[in-house]
Amino acid sequence: MANLKEKIRRKWSTERVEPELPNDYTKYDLINALSWYNIMTDSRECHKYVTSYLKKRKIAKIITAKDSIQTAAAIARLIDRNQITDDHNLKWMDNWVSGLDDKVEIKKDPDKKTISIQEATANKLNLFIEGLDNAVDDFIFESDFKMKFSTEKYLANNNVKFGMLKGINDWVTSFRNEIVLSKTDKDLKEGYSNFTTPQKNKIIKFLDNMIDGIEIYGSAIKPVRARKVKSPSKLVEKLKFQKSFPPLKLNSVSPDQLINAKEVWTYNSATRMLSYFTSESGMTVSGTTMKGFDISEQRRLKKPDNQLPKFIKSRKGQWIKGFKSIDKTVITKANGRFNGTTLILKVFS
Repeated sequence: MANLKEKIRRKWSTERVEPELPNDYTKYDLINALSWYNIMTDSRECHKYVTSYLKKRKIAKIITAKDSIQTAAAIARLIDRNQITDDHNLKWMDNWVSGLDDKVEIKKDPDKKTISIQEATANKLNLFIEGLDNAVDDFIFESDFKMKFSTEKYLANNNVKFGMLKGINDWVTSFRNEIVLSKTDKDLKEGYSNFTTPQKNKIIKFLDNMIDGIEIYGSAIKPVRARKVKSPSKLVEKLKFQKSFPPLKLNSVSPDQLINAKEVWTYNSATRMLSYFTSESGMTVSGTTMKGFDISEQRRLKKPDNQLPKFIKSRKGQWIKGFKSIDKTVITKANGRFNGTTLILKVFS
Protein backbone atom coordinates (compact mmCIF):
# COMPACT_ATOMS: atom_id res chain seq x y z
CA MET A 1 0.00 0.00 0.00
CA ALA A 2 2.80 2.39 0.93
CA ASN A 3 4.58 1.74 -2.38
CA LEU A 4 1.35 2.33 -4.31
CA LYS A 5 0.83 5.68 -2.56
CA GLU A 6 4.40 6.68 -3.37
CA LYS A 7 3.88 5.91 -7.08
CA ILE A 8 0.67 7.97 -7.18
CA ARG A 9 2.36 10.87 -5.36
CA ARG A 10 5.22 10.90 -7.88
CA LYS A 11 2.71 10.83 -10.73
CA TRP A 12 0.66 13.74 -9.36
CA SER A 13 3.48 15.69 -7.70
CA THR A 14 3.76 18.23 -10.53
CA GLU A 15 0.04 19.06 -10.47
CA ARG A 16 -0.73 18.68 -6.80
CA VAL A 17 -3.71 20.88 -5.87
CA GLU A 18 -5.60 20.41 -2.62
CA PRO A 19 -9.29 19.55 -3.13
CA GLU A 20 -11.97 22.24 -3.02
CA LEU A 21 -15.38 21.29 -1.62
CA PRO A 22 -18.54 22.89 -3.08
CA ASN A 23 -20.69 24.99 -0.76
CA ASP A 24 -23.33 22.26 -0.66
CA TYR A 25 -20.81 19.39 -0.46
CA THR A 26 -22.16 15.89 0.00
CA LYS A 27 -20.87 12.88 1.90
CA TYR A 28 -19.28 11.61 -1.33
CA ASP A 29 -17.52 14.93 -1.97
CA LEU A 30 -16.00 14.69 1.49
CA ILE A 31 -14.97 11.04 0.99
CA ASN A 32 -13.16 11.97 -2.26
CA ALA A 33 -11.33 14.82 -0.48
CA LEU A 34 -10.31 12.56 2.39
CA SER A 35 -9.08 9.94 -0.09
CA TRP A 36 -6.91 12.57 -1.78
CA TYR A 37 -5.26 13.49 1.54
CA ASN A 38 -4.89 9.83 2.44
CA ILE A 39 -2.89 9.22 -0.75
CA MET A 40 -1.02 12.51 -1.17
CA THR A 41 0.14 13.22 2.41
CA ASP A 42 2.71 11.39 4.48
CA SER A 43 2.95 11.06 8.26
CA ARG A 44 5.07 14.20 8.61
CA GLU A 45 2.49 16.36 6.81
CA CYS A 46 -0.32 14.79 8.84
CA HIS A 47 1.49 15.66 12.05
CA LYS A 48 2.01 19.20 10.76
CA TYR A 49 -1.72 19.65 9.94
CA VAL A 50 -2.87 18.49 13.39
CA THR A 51 -0.23 20.52 15.22
CA SER A 52 -1.21 23.64 13.30
CA TYR A 53 -4.91 23.01 14.09
CA LEU A 54 -4.17 22.73 17.83
CA LYS A 55 -1.84 25.73 17.89
CA LYS A 56 -4.30 28.07 16.15
CA ARG A 57 -6.94 27.23 18.76
CA LYS A 58 -4.46 27.23 21.69
CA ILE A 59 -5.45 23.69 22.63
CA ALA A 60 -2.99 22.15 25.13
CA LYS A 61 -2.93 18.62 23.70
CA ILE A 62 -0.12 16.46 22.34
CA ILE A 63 0.06 13.74 19.67
CA THR A 64 1.52 10.45 20.83
CA ALA A 65 2.51 7.24 19.02
CA LYS A 66 -0.81 5.61 19.93
CA ASP A 67 -2.86 8.25 18.09
CA SER A 68 -4.08 7.46 14.55
CA ILE A 69 -4.08 10.83 12.82
CA GLN A 70 -4.51 10.18 9.07
CA THR A 71 -8.25 11.01 8.87
CA ALA A 72 -8.11 13.63 11.64
CA ALA A 73 -5.23 15.40 9.87
CA ALA A 74 -7.26 15.62 6.62
CA ILE A 75 -10.34 16.95 8.43
CA ALA A 76 -8.21 19.43 10.43
CA ARG A 77 -6.65 20.68 7.20
CA LEU A 78 -10.04 21.05 5.51
CA ILE A 79 -11.42 22.93 8.52
CA ASP A 80 -8.41 25.29 8.55
CA ARG A 81 -8.98 25.91 4.81
CA ASN A 82 -12.66 26.68 5.53
CA GLN A 83 -13.76 23.71 3.42
CA ILE A 84 -15.62 21.83 6.16
CA THR A 85 -18.33 23.84 7.87
CA ASP A 86 -21.03 21.32 8.87
CA ASP A 87 -21.69 20.69 12.56
CA HIS A 88 -21.39 16.92 12.27
CA ASN A 89 -17.74 16.93 11.15
CA LEU A 90 -16.80 19.86 13.39
CA LYS A 91 -18.16 17.94 16.38
CA TRP A 92 -16.31 14.79 15.24
CA MET A 93 -13.07 16.79 15.23
CA ASP A 94 -13.75 18.18 18.72
CA ASN A 95 -14.35 14.68 20.06
CA TRP A 96 -11.16 13.39 18.46
CA VAL A 97 -9.09 16.24 19.95
CA SER A 98 -10.59 15.67 23.41
CA GLY A 99 -9.23 12.11 23.27
CA LEU A 100 -5.62 13.32 22.93
CA ASP A 101 -3.31 13.42 25.94
CA ASP A 102 -3.06 16.69 27.81
CA LYS A 103 0.13 18.70 27.38
CA VAL A 104 1.91 18.90 30.72
CA GLU A 105 3.66 22.20 31.33
CA ILE A 106 6.59 22.12 33.70
CA LYS A 107 6.52 25.34 35.65
CA LYS A 108 9.76 26.77 36.89
CA ASP A 109 10.00 27.39 40.60
CA PRO A 110 10.63 31.16 40.94
CA ASP A 111 12.06 30.62 44.43
CA LYS A 112 14.55 27.97 43.31
CA LYS A 113 18.05 29.43 43.19
CA THR A 114 20.21 28.47 40.24
CA ILE A 115 23.74 27.64 41.31
CA SER A 116 26.48 28.79 38.95
CA ILE A 117 29.31 26.51 37.87
CA GLN A 118 31.72 28.59 39.98
CA GLU A 119 29.55 28.17 43.08
CA ALA A 120 29.15 24.43 42.51
CA THR A 121 32.93 24.07 42.11
CA ALA A 122 33.57 26.08 45.28
CA ASN A 123 31.06 23.95 47.23
CA LYS A 124 32.73 20.75 46.08
CA LEU A 125 36.19 22.11 46.93
CA ASN A 126 35.03 23.05 50.43
CA LEU A 127 33.63 19.53 50.86
CA PHE A 128 37.01 17.96 50.04
CA ILE A 129 38.84 20.39 52.34
CA GLU A 130 36.38 19.61 55.12
CA GLY A 131 37.30 15.92 54.80
CA LEU A 132 41.00 16.71 55.20
CA ASP A 133 40.26 19.05 58.12
CA ASN A 134 38.40 16.20 59.82
CA ALA A 135 41.42 13.96 59.24
CA VAL A 136 43.65 16.49 61.03
CA ASP A 137 41.18 16.63 63.94
CA ASP A 138 41.16 12.83 64.18
CA PHE A 139 44.97 12.81 64.13
CA ILE A 140 45.14 15.29 67.01
CA PHE A 141 42.18 14.50 69.23
CA GLU A 142 41.23 10.89 68.45
CA SER A 143 44.59 9.18 67.95
CA ASP A 144 46.88 11.29 70.14
CA PHE A 145 49.04 12.26 67.12
CA LYS A 146 49.53 8.63 66.00
CA MET A 147 47.00 8.12 63.16
CA LYS A 148 48.25 7.13 59.73
CA PHE A 149 46.44 8.86 56.85
CA SER A 150 46.77 8.33 53.08
CA THR A 151 45.99 11.56 51.26
CA GLU A 152 46.34 9.82 47.88
CA LYS A 153 43.70 7.24 48.84
CA TYR A 154 41.35 9.91 50.19
CA LEU A 155 41.59 11.94 46.97
CA ALA A 156 41.18 8.86 44.78
CA ASN A 157 38.14 7.58 46.70
CA ASN A 158 36.48 10.96 46.26
CA ASN A 159 37.46 11.12 42.57
CA VAL A 160 39.01 14.56 43.04
CA LYS A 161 39.78 16.17 39.69
CA PHE A 162 43.17 17.69 38.85
CA GLY A 163 41.73 21.21 38.73
CA MET A 164 40.72 20.99 42.41
CA LEU A 165 44.20 20.12 43.70
CA LYS A 166 45.59 23.66 43.72
CA GLY A 167 42.81 24.89 46.02
CA ILE A 168 43.28 21.88 48.32
CA ASN A 169 47.07 22.31 48.36
CA ASP A 170 46.71 26.04 49.12
CA TRP A 171 44.55 25.25 52.15
CA VAL A 172 46.93 22.59 53.54
CA THR A 173 49.99 24.83 52.95
CA SER A 174 48.29 27.80 54.63
CA PHE A 175 47.33 25.62 57.61
CA ARG A 176 50.90 24.26 57.88
CA ASN A 177 52.45 27.75 57.72
CA GLU A 178 50.11 28.92 60.45
CA ILE A 179 51.27 26.11 62.77
CA VAL A 180 54.91 26.95 61.99
CA LEU A 181 54.34 30.63 62.78
CA SER A 182 52.58 29.75 66.04
CA LYS A 183 55.99 28.82 67.43
CA THR A 184 57.25 32.42 67.17
CA ASP A 185 54.33 34.78 66.48
CA LYS A 186 52.90 36.21 69.69
CA ASP A 187 49.24 36.19 68.69
CA LEU A 188 49.32 32.78 67.02
CA LYS A 189 51.35 31.37 69.89
CA GLU A 190 48.51 32.28 72.25
CA GLY A 191 45.90 30.77 69.89
CA TYR A 192 47.75 27.44 69.81
CA SER A 193 48.90 27.52 73.45
CA ASN A 194 47.11 24.21 74.13
CA PHE A 195 49.75 22.41 71.99
CA THR A 196 53.35 21.80 72.98
CA THR A 197 56.18 22.36 70.51
CA PRO A 198 56.69 18.59 69.95
CA GLN A 199 52.95 18.28 69.24
CA LYS A 200 53.11 21.17 66.77
CA ASN A 201 56.01 19.46 65.02
CA LYS A 202 53.89 16.31 64.67
CA ILE A 203 51.04 18.34 63.16
CA ILE A 204 53.49 20.00 60.73
CA LYS A 205 54.83 16.59 59.70
CA PHE A 206 51.27 15.29 59.21
CA LEU A 207 50.48 18.28 56.96
CA ASP A 208 53.78 17.84 55.07
CA ASN A 209 52.72 14.27 54.31
CA MET A 210 49.40 15.61 53.04
CA ILE A 211 51.18 18.02 50.70
CA ASP A 212 53.40 15.21 49.42
CA GLY A 213 50.30 13.03 48.90
CA ILE A 214 48.57 15.77 46.88
CA GLU A 215 51.65 16.09 44.66
CA ILE A 216 51.87 12.32 44.10
CA TYR A 217 48.14 12.06 43.32
CA GLY A 218 48.36 15.08 40.99
CA SER A 219 51.24 13.53 39.04
CA ALA A 220 49.23 10.34 38.60
CA ILE A 221 46.09 12.01 37.21
CA LYS A 222 47.54 15.03 35.43
CA PRO A 223 45.99 15.24 31.95
CA VAL A 224 48.54 14.65 29.23
CA ARG A 225 48.12 17.17 26.45
CA ALA A 226 48.50 15.54 23.08
CA ARG A 227 51.32 17.13 21.17
CA LYS A 228 50.14 18.57 17.88
CA VAL A 229 51.88 16.90 14.97
CA LYS A 230 53.20 19.48 12.51
CA SER A 231 53.16 18.76 8.80
CA PRO A 232 56.49 18.70 6.89
CA SER A 233 55.57 21.96 5.13
CA LYS A 234 54.94 23.62 8.50
CA LEU A 235 58.26 22.41 9.92
CA VAL A 236 60.28 23.80 7.00
CA GLU A 237 58.36 27.04 6.44
CA LYS A 238 61.16 29.15 8.02
CA LEU A 239 64.03 27.23 6.43
CA LYS A 240 66.33 29.40 4.30
CA PHE A 241 67.76 27.71 1.22
CA GLN A 242 68.69 28.45 -2.40
CA LYS A 243 66.14 27.18 -4.88
CA SER A 244 68.47 27.16 -7.86
CA PHE A 245 72.01 28.03 -9.00
CA PRO A 246 72.00 28.65 -12.79
CA PRO A 247 75.81 28.79 -13.29
CA LEU A 248 76.02 25.07 -12.41
CA LYS A 249 72.45 24.23 -13.49
CA LEU A 250 71.59 23.10 -9.94
CA ASN A 251 68.08 22.97 -8.46
CA SER A 252 67.08 22.19 -4.88
CA VAL A 253 64.65 19.41 -4.13
CA SER A 254 61.60 20.25 -1.99
CA PRO A 255 62.63 20.97 1.64
CA ASP A 256 59.58 18.90 2.75
CA GLN A 257 61.67 15.83 1.90
CA LEU A 258 64.10 16.65 4.73
CA ILE A 259 61.57 15.49 7.32
CA ASN A 260 62.36 11.89 8.37
CA ALA A 261 65.11 11.68 5.75
CA LYS A 262 67.93 9.16 6.37
CA GLU A 263 70.55 10.83 4.13
CA VAL A 264 70.75 14.47 2.93
CA TRP A 265 73.26 16.17 0.60
CA THR A 266 73.67 19.94 0.37
CA TYR A 267 75.92 22.31 -1.54
CA ASN A 268 76.77 25.90 -0.58
CA SER A 269 77.15 27.93 -3.78
CA ALA A 270 79.09 30.68 -1.96
CA THR A 271 81.65 28.55 -0.10
CA ARG A 272 81.65 25.57 -2.53
CA MET A 273 81.14 23.25 0.46
CA LEU A 274 79.57 19.86 -0.28
CA SER A 275 77.99 18.37 2.87
CA TYR A 276 76.17 15.20 3.77
CA PHE A 277 74.16 14.12 6.81
CA THR A 278 72.99 10.63 7.80
CA SER A 279 70.51 9.49 10.47
CA GLU A 280 69.24 6.13 11.67
CA SER A 281 65.93 7.46 13.00
CA GLY A 282 65.28 10.28 10.52
CA MET A 283 65.97 14.02 10.52
CA THR A 284 63.80 17.05 11.13
CA VAL A 285 64.04 20.84 10.84
CA SER A 286 63.83 23.54 13.47
CA GLY A 287 63.87 27.10 12.18
CA THR A 288 66.83 27.30 9.77
CA THR A 289 68.66 24.26 11.13
CA MET A 290 68.42 20.58 10.25
CA LYS A 291 68.53 18.32 13.31
CA GLY A 292 68.50 14.64 14.22
CA PHE A 293 71.52 13.54 12.17
CA ASP A 294 74.09 11.08 13.56
CA ILE A 295 76.97 11.73 11.16
CA SER A 296 77.82 14.86 9.17
CA GLU A 297 80.81 15.77 7.02
CA GLN A 298 81.69 18.55 4.60
CA ARG A 299 84.55 19.44 2.26
CA ARG A 300 85.27 22.16 -0.26
CA LEU A 301 85.10 21.36 -3.98
CA LYS A 302 87.90 22.78 -6.10
CA LYS A 303 86.07 22.23 -9.41
CA PRO A 304 82.37 21.97 -8.59
CA ASP A 305 81.37 22.30 -12.27
CA ASN A 306 83.19 19.01 -13.00
CA GLN A 307 82.68 17.22 -9.67
CA LEU A 308 78.99 17.82 -8.89
CA PRO A 309 77.52 16.27 -12.07
CA LYS A 310 79.23 12.97 -11.18
CA PHE A 311 77.53 13.01 -7.76
CA ILE A 312 74.10 13.92 -9.08
CA LYS A 313 74.10 11.01 -11.53
CA SER A 314 75.14 8.53 -8.81
CA ARG A 315 73.00 6.07 -6.89
CA LYS A 316 72.53 6.24 -3.10
CA GLY A 317 75.54 4.17 -2.00
CA GLN A 318 77.93 5.90 -4.44
CA TRP A 319 77.55 9.43 -3.07
CA ILE A 320 79.57 8.81 0.11
CA LYS A 321 82.19 6.78 -1.81
CA GLY A 322 82.62 9.65 -4.24
CA PHE A 323 82.83 12.12 -1.35
CA LYS A 324 85.61 10.13 0.34
CA SER A 325 87.60 9.91 -2.90
CA ILE A 326 87.93 13.68 -3.39
CA ASP A 327 91.65 14.49 -2.98
CA LYS A 328 93.52 17.25 -1.21
CA THR A 329 90.63 18.90 0.65
CA VAL A 330 90.03 18.86 4.40
CA ILE A 331 86.98 17.05 5.78
CA THR A 332 85.20 18.80 8.69
CA LYS A 333 81.90 18.35 10.51
CA ALA A 334 78.81 20.10 9.12
CA ASN A 335 76.52 21.90 11.60
CA GLY A 336 73.24 21.56 9.72
CA ARG A 337 72.56 25.30 9.46
CA PHE A 338 71.03 26.45 6.19
CA ASN A 339 71.16 29.89 4.58
CA GLY A 340 70.30 31.61 1.32
CA THR A 341 73.18 29.95 -0.53
CA THR A 342 72.45 26.35 0.58
CA LEU A 343 71.12 24.06 -2.13
CA ILE A 344 69.41 20.77 -1.22
CA LEU A 345 70.98 18.47 -3.80
CA LYS A 346 69.68 15.05 -2.82
CA VAL A 347 67.53 13.41 -0.16
CA PHE A 348 67.32 9.68 0.51
CA SER A 349 64.58 8.25 2.76
